[in-house]
Amino acid sequence: MKKTPNDSALHHLGQAIGILGGQSALARACGVKQGHVWHWLNKSGKCPAGHVISIEEATGGKVTRQQLRPDLYPLPGTKPPAAKAKRRKKTRTKKGAAKIAIYGAGAIGGYLGVQLALAGNDVTLIARGPHLKAMRKNGLKLLIDGEERVAKGCLCTDDPSEAGPQDYLIIGLKSHQAYDAAERFRPLLGPETAVVTAMNGVPWWYFYKLKGKYENHRLESVDPGGWQWDTIGPERAIGCVVYPATEIVEPGVIKHVYGNKFTLGEPSGEISDRCRMLGEIMEKAGLKAPVRDNIRDDIWIKLWGNLCFNPISALTGATLDVVATDPATRILSRCMMLEAQAIGEALGVHFRVDVHRRINGAAEVGPHKTSMLQDLEKNKPMEIDALVTAVQEMGRLVNLETPYIDSVLGLIQQRGRTLGLYPTFAGADLSSDAGAQEAARELVD
Repeated sequence: MKKTPNDSALHHLGQAIGILGGQSALARACGVKQGHVWHWLNKSGKCPAGHVISIEEATGGKVTRQQLRPDLYPLPGTKPPAAKAKRRKKTRTKKGAAKIAIYGAGAIGGYLGVQLALAGNDVTLIARGPHLKAMRKNGLKLLIDGEERVAKGCLCTDDPSEAGPQDYLIIGLKSHQAYDAAERFRPLLGPETAVVTAMNGVPWWYFYKLKGKYENHRLESVDPGGWQWDTIGPERAIGCVVYPATEIVEPGVIKHVYGNKFTLGEPSGEISDRCRMLGEIMEKAGLKAPVRDNIRDDIWIKLWGNLCFNPISALTGATLDVVATDPATRILSRCMMLEAQAIGEALGVHFRVDVHRRINGAAEVGPHKTSMLQDLEKNKPMEIDALVTAVQEMGRLVNLETPYIDSVLGLIQQRGRTLGLYPTFAGADLSSDAGAQEAARELVD
């Protein structure tokens, strides 16, 4: 049987493991855990781009970046992939229209894309598979308020180089997907391009320009090796907290369930021109887009619930209303949230609602399946690290114990590993280090 390029890359990864003396040795060279090397070999089928140079250096050049990732570093003497025979030529952006690319035009990204496009902006929708095929054929359809809205004038592609530099790049991917895709963002980034992280959980840029002793600290749990920090640059980042609920009902068709609020903010806390302008663009598209001078407060209010409701629902199979009202899971949620609140406050966060009000608000949503439960049921990788592991990592940073978070995180990680849905990327498996093992033994004893 003829080897595929991916088979060849895995062969060379195996060579590197042999040269260095095992998966654990390769993991140390990359600054990750052995389980992540196993995941590259047996699940993802490739070495993340952020680690190939480390492997090349560790093997003394016996295994090269070109051998590990020929898709990013073509082998000497080979030609780059041929250009597509038919590329859509970008028309000139009409005067005053913003150039906006939605990378990950799924449920939330697609909703944003339709609204922004119909408001007159030059929108590129980046997606793949049947969803992309349907958008190319029929445009992207949004079912909202009892009507159908269709955006037909967008460039729909899976190749960012077709779109070129943008004013705003909005990331609609999950955290681990964005990590893996970071290299592909490059064609979309001009000198002034802002990157809007419209995703749940702790963003990779969290400590950028955060005044205090932790300023510019890098979070391994959401950005192992500082890959996004170095590839994208934290100076480009605009925070975005996503509140709407949407779903893809069929390829090319998005259904809006509720909400239209996207809170924006600069990591520095300033009300910048680029952030203010984006807020105005979104407001004109029928969206609520308040610009905050401390976006981290808003990140934590949403994260506060996600870090407990998501893993508990994935472990129990219960919907949000049950998790928030059943005495046992409500108490567990409250304990996790109090641990998280102490961490947030140690980092300067202000919680403008109390724990019980936050839990009651979740209960009022009704029989909703959390995103983590939906992913588990669809056999898709679970977004554990951005929602839970990152909070644990920050707890250790500020020297606060988190026994409830540690316990639930350990359970959901084990559940994910058992199903082959975790780890999702080469993140730091913080629950398996010596400190965590010792803490676990103390809890048992």
